[in-house]
Amino acid sequence: MRGRHGGWCYLGDGVGVALTHFGRKIFLPGADFGVTPDIALHGQWEPHVERTLRQILKPGMRVVELGANVGFHTLVMAEAVGAAGHIHAFEPYPRVARLLRQTIAINRFADRVSIHEVAALHAAGEVVFAVDPTQAGSAHLAIPVALPEYSEHFTVQAVRLDDALADLPAIDLLRMDVEGAEGLAMIGAEALMARSPNLMVLAEWAPNMLAARGDVAELATWLGALGFRFQRIARNGTLSDVAATDLPAIPHAELLMTRG
Repeated sequence: MRGRHGGWCYLGDGVGVALTHFGRKIFLPGADFGVTPDIALHGQWEPHVERTLRQILKPGMRVVELGANVGFHTLVMAEAVGAAGHIHAFEPYPRVARLLRQTIAINRFADRVSIHEVAALHAAGEVVFAVDPTQAGSAHLAIPVALPEYSEHFTVQAVRLDDALADLPAIDLLRMDVEGAEGLAMIGAEALMARSPNLMVLAEWAPNMLAARGDVAELATWLGALGFRFQRIARNGTLSDVAATDLPAIPHAELLMTRG
């Protein structure tokens, strides 16, 4: 589906609705300075990520999305996998999870998108998240040393993907943007990844954030041993190869991992 971007409408109670550049309605937090301005004004968010998703996803594919946020990329992927595919979207931040649910409902994608309002990590249990109230996508597993703007905290249930999706035979894509907890999430998904031989991973890769929660070099070595090859996604959507040994030192990037 393609359409003309139609701008932004404030609905009240801190919530607005916008039209994406591909013609889908999306609910947005009005006080957010992160995703809301770009989507409200231009109908776009991370065009290089969207382009890659549309290139690699095919009808019928199964996707797990961690850090769905307000659902821009969820909509992109729901279109790409079609009615025969399915997306398990995880979003632990209640303020945006509510908007995500509304977005999926208004676009009539509830049959192909399951929303999980929990965090996907390496161990199950209650965890504390921190968030900058002006950045809806900044919710992250709290660490002892944090910047003062991360002033809001909330407690949420964490699950292992290996437990939460134990009945899922295999997946085709794991998409992650979880503010440095990507490694922890994959540790909790080891069995799911092992039974998904054609798995692709598209993830935010921020070594400084990853290092606050684990050894980045060890993570890169483990992923390489699982047979993954790594490509950095440039802003124009082009892909360039990256060696596993270089991953701990590359600048903040979106990374595509493939194997097979």
